[in-house]
Amino acid sequence: MNSLDELEERIKRLSVSSTDTLDQRILSAASAALENPPSTLLDAQLSSVWRIIMRNKWAKLAAALLVAATLGTITFHRQVATVAYALEETLEANLGLRYTHIRIEPAGEGLREAWAEFGDDGKLLRLRMYFPKTKDGEKEVVWQEGKAEVWFKTKGHILVIHEKKMAEKISKELASFDPKAVIEQLHEAEASGKVEIETQKPSKEGDPITLLVSFNDSPNQQGIYQINPQTKLVEQFEKYRLVDGKRELLLRIEYLEYNQKIPPGTFVLDVPDDLMRVDWTTQEVGLSQGDLTNDQIAVKVAREFFEALIAKDYGKAGRILSGMPASRVEEAFGKMEFLRIISVGDATPYSDERPRILQVPCEVEFRMDGQTHTKKFKPNIRARAIEGQTARWFIDGGI
Repeated sequence: MNSLDELEERIKRLSVSSTDTLDQRILSAASAALENPPSTLLDAQLSSVWRIIMRNKWAKLAAALLVAATLGTITFHRQVATVAYALEETLEANLGLRYTHIRIEPAGEGLREAWAEFGDDGKLLRLRMYFPKTKDGEKEVVWQEGKAEVWFKTKGHILVIHEKKMAEKISKELASFDPKAVIEQLHEAEASGKVEIETQKPSKEGDPITLLVSFNDSPNQQGIYQINPQTKLVEQFEKYRLVDGKRELLLRIEYLEYNQKIPPGTFVLDVPDDLMRVDWTTQEVGLSQGDLTNDQIAVKVAREFFEALIAKDYGKAGRILSGMPASRVEEAFGKMEFLRIISVGDATPYSDERPRILQVPCEVEFRMDGQTHTKKFKPNIRARAIEGQTARWFIDGGI
């Protein structure tokens, strides 16, 4: 491999998955778990959950987790054979939720496992999520104290971003998830003949109680709850579609832990020491738009990036290049002596599907290994909205 080929490989590796990736890829868990629009009563109970999950970015996954936690405290006030459910017991069990650990399947390209800690007021304190397979590969996410750390395991870097209002947003969004109201609505549906609930008592002491929920208007769907007879908490929830008399699993949520002592390191990412860390919370990434148009700021970003490389200001170049550490930018471009910018073209949309990302064609002259070369670049440039500030634009996802 010659020096220019080696340079190309280094440039290709200079890619940081940023907020667009978080919005569209990391946050696919909710749609993977609830991919079918609501069509039955129980689905209708969750229709507001669907809207929450599909509306907000970090709220999407947190809502999926917290809804699961809420479902985990739902039991039903009814008596069948020797099995009795007391709503008061259920509500009492719900009051002290401080920690929960759930597993969701099939994960597909979404959330597989999650851990959450809540404060005395019920607000989310810490959240961890695991995604075994996404378009960006394997990921882990930890949110706490207003920051989200995203470990792109396959790509080999961590991105840290501000997300200060997630707990507040989630608390507001989930205020309507009152277990008592959900139970009452389900009983009303049963009384009106819209659903049928069959309770299967345990075959032996200590086994879970099983609730089978059938929907008269959608006979091809069924919900199954496994409930701990002592704690009155749901241990497992499954949703099936009936195809030719056979059950096809749509969703399974396992409630692995309730209020156990939180294991050390649960909310800490165990990452290699040499992993590249891109921290947007400790630096101003990109350039402020000010009074410029989108096209004007995109051209300015492209020009100032190459001007920084000419000046060997790798810190500034890194801040423009998605907040990349200066050492990594120098590693990629340090062997090149950038001489001048030959041209900077007009900004154009990356594609019709992604019009918010602009591309700016550039041509530069540089010296490497004693020879002078010219090279064309076409950096992808996009904005990041920061609350209370003018949008900042930066190079995102390659040059």
